[in-house]
Amino acid sequence: MEKISYITYDELLSIYYKMIEKSGGGNPGILKEGNIKAALEFVQNDEYYPTFAEKLTYLVYSFCCGHCFTDGNKRIALTIGATFLLHNGYLWTAKIFMEQIEPFVLHVAATVIDKELLMRIMICVVDSTDYDEELKIDIANAISKNVG
Repeated sequence: MEKISYITYDELLSIYYKMIEKSGGGNPGILKEGNIKAALEFVQNDEYYPTFAEKLTYLVYSFCCGHCFTDGNKRIALTIGATFLLHNGYLWTAKIFMEQIEPFVLHVAATVIDKELLMRIMICVVDSTDYDEELKIDIANAISKNVG
C-alpha cells in the first residue's frame, strides 16, 4: 500500500467549523476531544485497519456514531471521508463518495447499517465497483428495519 496521508486534529477542526458555517445548524462545539484525537490516531494503525477502505470506514463510522461534536456529526463524517479520499488522490472517488454515502449516513448513525455493512459499501466505492446483488439485498434489509 502506498503511503497514506492522514487528517490532523487541527485540520479536522478547521473543516468542522467551516462546514458548520456553510451548512448552518445548531451550536457548534466539541463534546469529546479525546475521542476525536483517538480516532485520528487509531486509524493510522495498520494492524487494525490494513487497507484504505478499512481506514475510510473507520473514520466515517467513528465520526458518525461517536457524537464527538455538539452538532454536525453526520455531516462531518461524510466530509471527513471525502477529505480523506482527496488527501490520498481519490479525486473522482471523493465526488462519488459524497453522492453514494450521504443516503446511508443517517442509517449508520441509527446503527441500522453496522460497521461491517458500511465496510462492504466502502470497498465498492473505493474500488469503483457496483454493489453486487447480495450487498443490495443486505442494504435493503438493513434500511427496512429502520423504516419499520
